[in-house]
Amino acid sequence: MFGANDIAVVIPTRDRWQLLAKVLDALADQTVDGFEVIVTVDGTDQSVPQLRGSRVLVNPKGGPGSARNRGVRSTDKAIVLFIGDDVIPSREMIKNHLVLHQAHSDPSVAVLGRTEWHPDVAPFPYNRWLDRTASQFDYKIAQITGEEAGWVRFYSSNVSIKREMFLDTGGFDEAFEFDYEDLDIGYRLGIRGLRLLYAPEAVGYHLHPYDWCALTRRYRSRGSAERQMAEKHDWFEPFFRGRIQDAQRHPRMSSVWPVLADKLPSRPQRLRRRVDERANIWYHQQLAPHFLGAWNGRDDLDDLRQYLRDDFDAERLWRHRELVEEEEAAAPDEATFYRKSEAYLYDLTMFATWGTKEPYLAALERLIPPPARLLDYGCGTGTDGLRLIDRGYTVSFAEFDNPSAAYLKWRLARRGIDMKVYDLDDHVPGGFDVVYSFDVIEHVDAPMTFLDELERRGDLVVVNLLEPDPGDTHLHKSLPIGRILRRAGLNGLVFYHRYGGRSHLIAYRSPVGATRSSLAKSLLALVDGRLKAMAEGLTGLPPRP
Repeated sequence: MFGANDIAVVIPTRDRWQLLAKVLDALADQTVDGFEVIVTVDGTDQSVPQLRGSRVLVNPKGGPGSARNRGVRSTDKAIVLFIGDDVIPSREMIKNHLVLHQAHSDPSVAVLGRTEWHPDVAPFPYNRWLDRTASQFDYKIAQITGEEAGWVRFYSSNVSIKREMFLDTGGFDEAFEFDYEDLDIGYRLGIRGLRLLYAPEAVGYHLHPYDWCALTRRYRSRGSAERQMAEKHDWFEPFFRGRIQDAQRHPRMSSVWPVLADKLPSRPQRLRRRVDERANIWYHQQLAPHFLGAWNGRDDLDDLRQYLRDDFDAERLWRHRELVEEEEAAAPDEATFYRKSEAYLYDLTMFATWGTKEPYLAALERLIPPPARLLDYGCGTGTDGLRLIDRGYTVSFAEFDNPSAAYLKWRLARRGIDMKVYDLDDHVPGGFDVVYSFDVIEHVDAPMTFLDELERRGDLVVVNLLEPDPGDTHLHKSLPIGRILRRAGLNGLVFYHRYGGRSHLIAYRSPVGATRSSLAKSLLALVDGRLKAMAEGLTGLPPRP
């Protein structure tokens, strides 16, 4: 017969000490005692405070799966209970896990507790949306009396398992740095005969306030991990990618729908269902750039690993970030830094995985579909152009003779793609259908001269104008955005939109373009973009891609 002293509670954590203290306080207040608490700190780069009633391990940075494995290996308790460092246990959580293990001593039996939003965050609109769509946890099937939860619900925020079964299965796959490590081990446990019993009374309260930045971070990690899961398992059908692809097939949804979905009562059901459907499409359209940027970013990271011939484990990635900062500080000016730094390749690659420029690429595709001849001016590592080549465009590149250009040429050769990479210090031809430049103009000393260069080389110019950010560590220069908009309007503005509050994306006809838009059409494009940004601001929701 198992007792509380046969349980080890394993909590992975990273730099969330105040939140973790609440979890440890709740564990100290359980209705049973004698269990062990193991806190595994993810990363040796942290200063660990005193942690009440726990045994602390410090693990090399590798994500929560690696930290949990370390915790399990460090104990000899028969049962391990995994909870998150932001999941506050109810007073009887451990007791309710224990009751089912006492009734089912078989090594194949595990217990799933219920994770609910903490009352402090339950009213938040993004938390409510995650709940409505089962995008965080899905307990609906498991609520049926007597039914097992199934291995797909092996949620490590609140789940207990016999240590023997866990170790025999090999533990969490540490290649999953964050997200989907639960589903991966659940599948492997299922093959070995796992029975996951549901204990809805074993409640943990998830104290995670989702704002828009947190939600997009979650979908970036989800995009990368879901791609990783698909690469590892032939049977796996990417769930969130399917939702996002379905949403992208719909016309752009108004930001009114998520507001209505958050306010409407549950009845009448038909109206509720229709509003929820449209709100869900809106959410997935907004999250698509972040998810798909990370999904595609796995190719970019694989390129960089191969190019630098480095296994790029997590600890080395942190050191690489330090190298970038050291080189940036040592460079006499920004131009020298960009032209000399190979360490900066990592920054450019990671930025691409954020999906920031996915909306720009989608706008370009709506303006001029493939096939068309494009010039990626100031292309960096060429990720945008490679994305557009995959969509059927012919893309040439222009960049200074620097480590980024050398890396881009290697990437093209690796793919067997024969496209030109021109040196910006040498001759760059014109005659392109579109010349585009993203996140470059804010780095140049003479933005109007830079636009001259773009306009001489293509019929349509697509460029984003970034407003300064006081918290930005990069040396972005202040742009005369109003003056540039007037210039674009006089030439023939065909598209204007504001993204993320700071980035103005414009597309306009160059003086060498075959046709010219009227001044009235330019004004309409500008007004349309500004009205949409204003409407989205009034809803209190993020700007629309």
